[in-house]
Amino acid sequence: MIDEQWYLSHWQKEGFYRGMRRLMDKGDFLVAGEWFNSDSACLGLQTDCLLVDLQRYRTLGMPGFGMPDFQVRQLPGTTLQAEDDLFPANTHFRDVMANAAGWRFIATSMQHQLPVRRFGNAINDCRFNLADDVQVSGFHKLVGQQINQLEQLDHLLPAQRTFIGRIQKQLADAKKGVFLFNIESYDDLQKNDATHAPLDAIFSVAAGFKPYKILQTQGFHANTKVILFDYSAKALEVRRYIVDHWDGADFPSFIRRIFQAFPHPDAFYQLWHDTTPENIDWHDVEMLWQQELEKWGGAQAFQEHWQVCRQLPHQYLHCDLLQTRQQLLLELGQYKHAYIWWSNAFFTIYSHWHYSATERKQQYLAWIDELAKIAPDCQVNGADHHNVAVNGLTASAYERQFMRHQDDELTPQHLHAVDIRF
Repeated sequence: MIDEQWYLSHWQKEGFYRGMRRLMDKGDFLVAGEWFNSDSACLGLQTDCLLVDLQRYRTLGMPGFGMPDFQVRQLPGTTLQAEDDLFPANTHFRDVMANAAGWRFIATSMQHQLPVRRFGNAINDCRFNLADDVQVSGFHKLVGQQINQLEQLDHLLPAQRTFIGRIQKQLADAKKGVFLFNIESYDDLQKNDATHAPLDAIFSVAAGFKPYKILQTQGFHANTKVILFDYSAKALEVRRYIVDHWDGADFPSFIRRIFQAFPHPDAFYQLWHDTTPENIDWHDVEMLWQQELEKWGGAQAFQEHWQVCRQLPHQYLHCDLLQTRQQLLLELGQYKHAYIWWSNAFFTIYSHWHYSATERKQQYLAWIDELAKIAPDCQVNGADHHNVAVNGLTASAYERQFMRHQDDELTPQHLHAVDIRF
């Protein structure tokens, strides 16, 4: 399992994907992972997670991985601790019993003067293997049971308990979840030129300030309507409170008011790594707010824009895109110059748990078909059922291009002007 965490940038924690990018940028190698010495001094690789350069693998003649066969061979050995990259200069070939998985990958690397890159803690802290000691923990016996009814999990390994606990929390609380800040980037918001008509309506999930950044980049007029929709009624309540009561200055101080008006756990605040309203570090909040202001050109620029936008007519629509979207579609059909941002609604923990991949795809196909029919000129922004960015197209143009090509999990379509991560 890749356990992606929301780390704040000023923490300077690398995380899984940046860690992988760092490995790939360090230079040529065949394989990266965690290497070890077996009891017979055979060098092997932990098999729970590996990164293989497929191009290098092919140029080396597609060598076998090397499963343990307990035959004595001339293999590389070392006295180093498995805490750093493994380099040919630190190894020497000798007679060794091949009792560790991955021995051939390591031997091939050493023969061709290629290092074996080590993941390190930045990557390892963001992944875990649910199958670890499956016969000991009994985790496999839980498959198929209702996760929200699971109790007495002391017999499981820590990573397994963490996995179940996080899923349980999201399933129990996501529909009262509140995102005070945006996680995703604004880089996908292309500024319209003067020939484009200003928006008559912006439709947006009730999260952070991206809907108002969309208004800034796409243009709007005095009667532009802001329709905030969400499957979390609490998110809509909090957004209404922000629009009605906040002047656009010093958001960290206003968050304290929000926590008082909508206390946790009645409101489930989707905050960064291991953070709740009870243990929040207000320095982190201030840093996050300053980073937000930088995207707007400073505090004054943001406040001026906010003061104008909060006067626009607002509507708050409680709906679930995967279940109850008819009212949203009816509203969309009333506007010619509209824009919709649905974020990653079709690729959340909640949607993954309640729908199979096939069901989510069917729901997504129905969504873009209905959207194209009822609001063909609406500009679209979000993620598809594979979590791939969608932007830079109208609903009808996107639907035509999407339906023209086949796709699957390994080869998803890339229909966007700017690719961002969700």
